[in-house]
Amino acid sequence: MIRSTVLVSVLWVANWCRKCIYLKPKLEKLAAEYYPRLCFYTVDVNTVSHKLVARAGVTKMPTIQLWKDGKKQAEVIGGHNAYWVIGDVQEMIENECNT
Repeated sequence: MIRSTVLVSVLWVANWCRKCIYLKPKLEKLAAEYYPRLCFYTVDVNTVSHKLVARAGVTKMPTIQLWKDGKKQAEVIGGHNAYWVIGDVQEMIENECNT
């Protein structure tokens, strides 16, 4: 069972998405830095129900979401430079860890 103080980061990817493939190991490294306050999961949209993807509000790949207490707190859509995405995700995590 996940404690409510733990943040959950979900990386929504597609196996054909080059940016997703590039970002995944970088986000895994970032998640390791925040462990155990952050649990990191990767979901390949091609392997799960379209209803789940739609329910999460994912429309572009990659999408990185931060969840706390079952509610989406923040989101970064990675359609730009990976360096900026990592910075945006780190800022998103820091903002939630400090609240």
